[in-house]
Amino acid sequence: MPNQTDDLIHISTIENGVVEVTIARPEVRNALNEPTALALNNALAAVAKDAQIRCVILRGEGSSFCAGADLAEFEKAASQPASERLETLFLPALRCLMTMDKPVIAAVTGAAAGIGVSYALASDMVVMGRSAYLKLAFINIGLIPDGGACWHLVRTLGHAQAFEMAALATPISAERCLALGLANRISDDDQVLEEARRLAQMLVAQSPQALSATKRALREAAQVSLNDTMTLEGELQDQCKASDDFQARVAAFRQSRRK
Repeated sequence: MPNQTDDLIHISTIENGVVEVTIARPEVRNALNEPTALALNNALAAVAKDAQIRCVILRGEGSSFCAGADLAEFEKAASQPASERLETLFLPALRCLMTMDKPVIAAVTGAAAGIGVSYALASDMVVMGRSAYLKLAFINIGLIPDGGACWHLVRTLGHAQAFEMAALATPISAERCLALGLANRISDDDQVLEEARRLAQMLVAQSPQALSATKRALREAAQVSLNDTMTLEGELQDQCKASDDFQARVAAFRQSRRK
C-alpha cells in the first residue's frame, strides 16, 4: 500500500510490510468526530485487505493517542440512538483491529480516554509512554464504557479492578497498565513510536501464517470452550504445517543444528 495522507488519517509504510495508521487531529488530542471515525474505519479496512502489509501500528499525532469521541459533536447527535452511532462510526474499526489477519500494535502517548481506550484494548500489543494513561471517562457524563471496553477489561482485570476503573473514571498510569496486563511495554515518551516499530520488526520476522493463526486462536479462545479451542488449534496447526513457510523454516532449523 502506498503512503496515503488526508486531513484526518495518515497511512505510511515503514519497512518490511509495517504500516502506521495515524489519527491526525492533534489540536483536539485526536478526538474522533464523525469524519475522522469514518476515515479510520476505511483506512483499517484497506489495510486489512492488503496482503503486502504484515503488521500495523496505530497511533495518534502529537501528544495524545486518542481523547475519545468528540463531545461537541456527540451533543449535537443526542437524538440518534447510541447503538446506531456506535455501529456506524466506531465498531467497524474496532472489529477490524481484532479480526484482521495481521498483528496490531497501539503506540500510546499521552491520553487514551473514552473510546480511545477501546482502540488500544482492541489492539494485539500496547506500547505506552511513561506519562501515558488510560481513562474511562464515560461515567463523568452519565454514560457507560463502550466499544468493547467492558468485555476486554473484565477478562483482563477481573470485575473489581474493571469496575473501579469504569465507575470512578480513575486514570490508569502506564506503570499500572503494565502491572495489570493492559500494556506490553513502557518507553520514554519520545521513544514510544521507536519501540512500537522495533516490536513490529520482531513480529514480521515470524512466520506470517503462524502469526495470523496465533492471533485467531487466541482471540477465539476468549469466547469458546476449552474443547472448541483445542479443536481450532489442531485445524490451524494443520494449515500451518501445509505451508511452504513451515517447510522452509524446518529445513533452516535442521541446517542450523548441523553446524
